[in-house]
Amino acid sequence: MNLPCFSRSQVGVILLLGATLFMVYAWRANFWQPPSPAAAPPKNLIFIEVAGAVANPGVYSFPTSPTLPEVMDKAGGPVDAAQAKTALPSGSRVEADRAGSCRVGRMAGRRLLTLGLPINLNEATAEDLEALPGVGPVLAERIIAYRRAHGPFRRVDDLKEVSGLGPESLEQLRPHLTLETPNN
Repeated sequence: MNLPCFSRSQVGVILLLGATLFMVYAWRANFWQPPSPAAAPPKNLIFIEVAGAVANPGVYSFPTSPTLPEVMDKAGGPVDAAQAKTALPSGSRVEADRAGSCRVGRMAGRRLLTLGLPINLNEATAEDLEALPGVGPVLAERIIAYRRAHGPFRRVDDLKEVSGLGPESLEQLRPHLTLETPNN
């Protein structure tokens, strides 16, 4: 088999094309620049749900804990100067009525999980608990019955005592639960 033989000028053209392709690749890949700094970690946003008599109901995010007037201003609701100036914790739900007063509560369990927020085990309703992976109506009622009989949970591990909830299920639930009550 005869291999092709290139002249000096042909070899020069091939090397020039190769060098050009390498330079274009290096230019596109930014080889000579230092790597870009790591992306800033995502901020822990504060999520507040607004419902009722407001122009724009929905879930709003804030960089820091907002006050009730800040939330109502963003949702297009009535802002009363007498409204509390305390900061609302993440996972709060504000319900405004037509008279301009607001009631602050907490979001439903499904909404909390969708936003990546944990459910407070000591405040959760059966419906909130059913939003957790692997928890149905029967297990949710058992958890609530245990809480009524023994008082508030002191640790998430106390769930081991609930009938029908084993160690594997507990580990699956652990990232979605908290015992902390947010500070208002």
